[in-house]
Amino acid sequence: GASPSTWASALAALPAALEQNLQEFAVAAAVVAFALTAFPALARRAWEVVHTVTHRADGATFLFPVRSFSVADAELGGKLRSKSRELASFETSAFAAAVAPATIAVTATVVTRLLTVTGFSNVLFEILYARVGCVVHTWKLPWPVYVASAWWFMDGAVRNAKNRALAAVDEVRGARALEPRIVTSASTARTFLALPMILLWLDTVGVTLSSVWGLLGFGGVAVSLGLKDLVADFIAGLTMLTNPTFKVGDNIKAGAVMGTVMGIGATKTTLLTRTGTGKTPHTISNNVLSSHSAGLVNMSLSRARYFDHEICVDAKSMAAVEKLCLDISAYLVSHPLVILDPMDSGEKPWCALSKLGPHGVLIGVKCCLRKMGGQAFALEQGRMLLAIGKIVEANQGVELSEIVGYA
Repeated sequence: GASPSTWASALAALPAALEQNLQEFAVAAAVVAFALTAFPALARRAWEVVHTVTHRADGATFLFPVRSFSVADAELGGKLRSKSRELASFETSAFAAAVAPATIAVTATVVTRLLTVTGFSNVLFEILYARVGCVVHTWKLPWPVYVASAWWFMDGAVRNAKNRALAAVDEVRGARALEPRIVTSASTARTFLALPMILLWLDTVGVTLSSVWGLLGFGGVAVSLGLKDLVADFIAGLTMLTNPTFKVGDNIKAGAVMGTVMGIGATKTTLLTRTGTGKTPHTISNNVLSSHSAGLVNMSLSRARYFDHEICVDAKSMAAVEKLCLDISAYLVSHPLVILDPMDSGEKPWCALSKLGPHGVLIGVKCCLRKMGGQAFALEQGRMLLAIGKIVEANQGVELSEIVGYA
């Protein structure tokens, strides 16, 4: 370290340096004062001009999901973008995020100029390193500060955009389902910005990239063993974000795990699962959820409810059975909730003899109903079975019966 005499010499030389470079110090003070006082006003004015001319909220719209699950989701995204533009303000803009980094960059430029002009850079190097040299050249000033300021600005701009997007979510009804994806999008963007900026900053302070890669290679083995699951979960979460197969509120199933999606994070997904007589939040890693051997089923995206029943009847003749099947088929075709197009449900409605035995017959009745809630489907099944029972009663030669010998 530096000796006491070095410190004393530096302090003794400071008044002379101030006196000899008084004009430089005055200009530096004026520039810094201008940056501190004028930059906020100039940034606000620039934001007002841009906002008035373009009528756009800079940066926030990229956080809203690009892909939509349905027309309703697309309309919801449009409402969020409109609300984000309405809520736009200078405090949550990229211009506000640029004020402090720009001020720091200007201050660093001024300080570098003073260190060079006064020769104090050499004295400071001797104090820090106890040998001859120049701080400005060794530290590559002011470039490390420039890179750090640029990183600070971009990170602040993404953070402001996220806050504005979340404010829009609070204002738009039914938009809570998009909140996890907005937070994950912002976190992903900040991470991808940070990695190259860190490498660039290390290069500006004199750390060679070969040394960085060597350090990463040496420590990567140990780190990868401890963080491999976390990295896998993050990559799976990023895949869910860019190519979503479910959203908050959907009922999904992956193997033995089944529940309602409550939240989608960067590494974890929270499901509301049934436990006994109640439901409990259950956190599952994104990698386990997306790479399950049985696949992931989004039951909320199903377009139909499957109606599958068998009728037990006693029949006096096969002609009576045939007429009953035709009558039930006609009822299914005329039902307003039965899907007739096989492209929508996979098969057309049908009614046919299923099993034939000495004590009676089984008649299969199958069709697909339009998508509805579980309770509504249960009620509709009851109404349909009641109607089919009345059709059996109205047909001569057949009657409902319990078949012996069939499971």
